[in-house]
Amino acid sequence: MILGKTFLETGMDRSVPYLEVILEKTDTSVYPKYELPAGFSFSQYKPGFDKQWATLNYDITHTESLEEAETIFREEFMKDFESLKQKMVFAVDENNNLAGVGAIWDGNDFGEIHQRLHWIAVAAQYQNRGIAKAVISKALDIYNNLGYNGYIYLTSQTWSYKALNIYMKFGFKPYMGEKPVNWDEDWRPVEAWNIINEKLDEYRNKKS
Repeated sequence: MILGKTFLETGMDRSVPYLEVILEKTDTSVYPKYELPAGFSFSQYKPGFDKQWATLNYDITHTESLEEAETIFREEFMKDFESLKQKMVFAVDENNNLAGVGAIWDGNDFGEIHQRLHWIAVAAQYQNRGIAKAVISKALDIYNNLGYNGYIYLTSQTWSYKALNIYMKFGFKPYMGEKPVNWDEDWRPVEAWNIINEKLDEYRNKKS
């Protein structure tokens, strides 16, 4: 299980070596704007979304068990309910079922609090409809509307190179600096990005 990473609907490729990476963005007011497709809307947190969030992330194998997903939501998000109400994104279908989720959340990887793009995911039945891009746009809107500015980051891994391709379209760039002070994993950004760029070249060529 990959805890606390930023996911997208494009899936993970476990055939490549696993290394973790950071992407960062400094031009935080500049990004493409995407709308949800017809039949979907954004909602603030409502009772029951915690269970739906856990089910969504477990169903798309972001956690190893439903109980683990429930614990993550309870321990990471419910402990700061005011931030949850302000900084979490819930995209719902016409029946008020969660279709996509994400958050702007405090991150301390660098030894001080910065905002990060966090736990973005799309339900399996709604993938490849542009929901993830709309969720990212909405999250960045929230970031700016709350008065943050100048820096935001996300953590991910080589397995998610297809997702990284989307983040880079939003202006996120690889962080290639020194190992962050609170980073517990291997820090080999050059090796990681060599893997990512090679796989992205293959992926883009297949799509062209």
